[in-house]
Amino acid sequence: MGARDQLKFVFNTFSPDAAAAQFYAQGLRTLGDITFNDLDNYTAYDIAFFPTYPADLEEMKRAKTLNPALKTVLLDPRGSQVEIYLDHTDLLVVDSIEMKDFFSRYNLPIYTYYEYPNAPLMQKAHENQEKIIIGYHGNKIHLTAIYPEITAALEKLANEYDIEFWAVYNIAQLGKWNIGVPRNVKVRHIQWDMDVYEKYLSQVDIGIVPACMPVKQNTRSKSVVSRFFLDNKDDYILKFKMPSNPGRMIVFAKLGIPVVADFLPSNLQFIRDGENGLLAKSAGGWYRALKRLINSPALRQQMADAMQDTYIKYFDYERQNIKFERFLKNHLKPAPKNLETISPPARFWEEIKFKNAFFYEYVRKITRKLS
Repeated sequence: MGARDQLKFVFNTFSPDAAAAQFYAQGLRTLGDITFNDLDNYTAYDIAFFPTYPADLEEMKRAKTLNPALKTVLLDPRGSQVEIYLDHTDLLVVDSIEMKDFFSRYNLPIYTYYEYPNAPLMQKAHENQEKIIIGYHGNKIHLTAIYPEITAALEKLANEYDIEFWAVYNIAQLGKWNIGVPRNVKVRHIQWDMDVYEKYLSQVDIGIVPACMPVKQNTRSKSVVSRFFLDNKDDYILKFKMPSNPGRMIVFAKLGIPVVADFLPSNLQFIRDGENGLLAKSAGGWYRALKRLINSPALRQQMADAMQDTYIKYFDYERQNIKFERFLKNHLKPAPKNLETISPPARFWEEIKFKNAFFYEYVRKITRKLS
């Protein structure tokens, strides 16, 4: 790294129109002396950022070969596809506690940088009105996963209130959402683009942020393992994607829209239930939370304002960049790499005992009584 007081950054990607690349580029624009898309002068920079797209990963490898002193930062790493590039990586930048935990198996520095579409910061006035618009933005997969809990809640609410559901997602690329659509609710399908947040989403009264994935029914079946761990029908089994993040919640916060979200760890990290948002998992939980907000414009205002304060404290790009640049100066110094992964040990007998834990404990207790 150079001896200059101010670091020189370069951000390179061959997929500038991809959502994550756009969001990171928007956020990092205020990160000191940064240049975008300079593929020919890696010796002129201290640190280079690369999103996790195949061509970008190859470019990161090439950059490190051309300038071994260059510090390379991999943005938004995704699963096993990045493993063969870790020898060419100095820092992993993730956008959630879920992603940080997953990549902690590799002995590389990790920094959490919350990326999101940089929608305008708006002060929305919530008032009494006949029609309430409930809105969603994000991946189509999360829309499909609202069935059955959120679908049931919306259908019940539609019997009591005049509501609409606006769904913002990439229809052109992913096709129209048609699984789990609430039957008696007017649904508006809106094509995603970078202008959609101010143009359409800002009109929404309540935002929802579903992130948990459906759990197969046979996952809940009884087994000797589950019996040992006191499995009950009222237990919660949560499944969520590793690359989930609080970005969808942040957009609603910027637009002044109150949020109901599910039990994703990132949501639990930033939503104080009943203060700056509401949390729900079951159909009844979603119904009650949405009903509270529908019935009270004052509550919508209170929670929207409180979540906007949370945005300013934790997510504002300028504030994040001040901390991020400080981290880069202090932590990206020459150091030996150790890419040994940290993973659970494969112990044959322990696996056997674990899978038969209930029977194993039962035999142990009987043996103690007989001895």
